[in-house]
Amino acid sequence: AYPHIVRFILLLERRNQMLKEALVCMALAIFHESRGEIDVGQKAVAEVIINRSQERNLTVCEVVYEHGQFSNVHKWKIPQANNESWQKSLKIANDVINGDLKTNYTNGAKYFKVKSLKVKSKQVVYIGNHVFYK
Repeated sequence: AYPHIVRFILLLERRNQMLKEALVCMALAIFHESRGEIDVGQKAVAEVIINRSQERNLTVCEVVYEHGQFSNVHKWKIPQANNESWQKSLKIANDVINGDLKTNYTNGAKYFKVKSLKVKSKQVVYIGNHVFYK
């Protein structure tokens, strides 16, 4: 009866679906790339994803599944719901995506590697077992 209301509801539903997708993609990256790290290290991985997303105008999922960016991304599985590390990854991802967690531990880094791999950039930040760079 009210087409403008129906259109608005459909837009809200699509936005909610996009937020849920972003949450799961980011949580998967945090979990698979940094679950053994300290909180700051896990949040730093989320920062890299957000930094890339904003710089390249890509969705979180497009960043996470971009070719060659995250190791074995297409083999990642969603852990069991009661997995504590997964719950923590979901919490961090939720806080970042909803804007409740705004950090800059990485000084705007767009990339990270394990410390043992050489990085040519002079702008590096070491957090846990990773090095973050631009």
